[in-house]
Amino acid sequence: MVMATRAKKRRLEEEEKQERVDDFISGLPDGILCDIVTLLPTRDGARTQVLSSRWRHIWRSAPLNLDLPEPLRRSPASDISRVLSAHPGPGRRFYVSYRRGLNHYSLDIDTMTLDGWLRSPAIDGLRELEILLDHYRCMAKLVSLPPSVLRFSTLAVASFESCVLPDCGATHWPHLKKLTLFSVTVSESSLHALLAGCSSIESLLLRDNRGFSRVKIVSPSLRSIGVSSIRGLDDDPRLRQLVIEDAPCLERLLFFDGLGIGISVISAPRLDILGKLKGVGHMLQFGTTALQGSPVASLTTVVPSVRVLALSHMKPCLDVVINLMKCFPHLENLHMKITHDGEENAWFDKYREPIDIRLRKIVLAYFHDRKLHIEFAKFFVMNASVLESMTLELKHGSVGNDAWIRRQRRLLQVKKRASKGARFDFVSRNGSFSLPRANQVHEMSILDPFQRVRQ
Repeated sequence: MVMATRAKKRRLEEEEKQERVDDFISGLPDGILCDIVTLLPTRDGARTQVLSSRWRHIWRSAPLNLDLPEPLRRSPASDISRVLSAHPGPGRRFYVSYRRGLNHYSLDIDTMTLDGWLRSPAIDGLRELEILLDHYRCMAKLVSLPPSVLRFSTLAVASFESCVLPDCGATHWPHLKKLTLFSVTVSESSLHALLAGCSSIESLLLRDNRGFSRVKIVSPSLRSIGVSSIRGLDDDPRLRQLVIEDAPCLERLLFFDGLGIGISVISAPRLDILGKLKGVGHMLQFGTTALQGSPVASLTTVVPSVRVLALSHMKPCLDVVINLMKCFPHLENLHMKITHDGEENAWFDKYREPIDIRLRKIVLAYFHDRKLHIEFAKFFVMNASVLESMTLELKHGSVGNDAWIRRQRRLLQVKKRASKGARFDFVSRNGSFSLPRANQVHEMSILDPFQRVRQ
């Protein structure tokens, strides 16, 4: 009996404590409560109306956050239309991701329905707009977005996937910071008109799009660009040439896997991060200095700003690396995925004399304990005088036992290393050589997009 009384007392105390917390939250100013509701998922934000009379008007006055990452089998189109009708606006975020024609999604959203949503006053003043469709439906006709998708002059973030953009001739997005076009079809003239209307853009991702073959960048604010190109299943042109004509704030230029693209950098004085350049495919030109993958055709232009460089499918050839470091004299971090191709003794004797290499961090992916790779890595061991770390990622299998590691260190002559404080790590292939990802294009806080991700 005593125990039951104590339990009841504790329960009452907890209820009183919760009521005090609820009273404290309800006593906050309307502006703060609106911010809280806006950050909640749409369903949870709407449910706050039942908390108390104090909350009933908050949801309707808070900027709408319509976030539907799992659409429409759980949220039918009629429910979305009802939410938009019930909310007077303004909007903060409108995120719709849906799949068409798949068995587990019975509902199909057409252009007319989407147009009705985009014209709703509930999302006037929108800050974030993401429309992500099914990029696996490459053989089906893509959904054409209505012109109303371009009406939001307040946007700060816009992302479109697997759709057809309308004519962008009159687009004006002066506040846009981040733009993603992934598997999108858009004409070259519309794309350039869209970019011209984004006067404050900071990051741009153009991945596997169709409808244009050339992009010219003239932007006083752009800081980060990510690009890739793939061959389509029809006659639509794909991106073949990117010209950085004038980008005074550009800091990173990232390449994703795909077909090679010709890159011409005319003016980007702050370019800091570059890669992944392929051993074959990419043609990169700085002024009159041309790089096919990585070999420098001429060295009339030096690019002192590049600090981080990533190379892929590269033969372990020191001529290539030495030329690259002449082109990028302030290079600090070098990431390389090396192949097994190459002549075993092509450069062994040529670089026996010491050369001062100023690299601080080196990652060699697809490393194999054969003479060609060992001699290549040993060159950096013996010449990188300010080296802080070298990571050797094995192509096959996992890192061996302590005896195996001691043998590798002996072959690399680690005890004779030029930088006495350098650290040497052998790692398995899984998770070592990081590919650029969309967030690494848009999130400038990621200092090295090719940094090894430990799993």
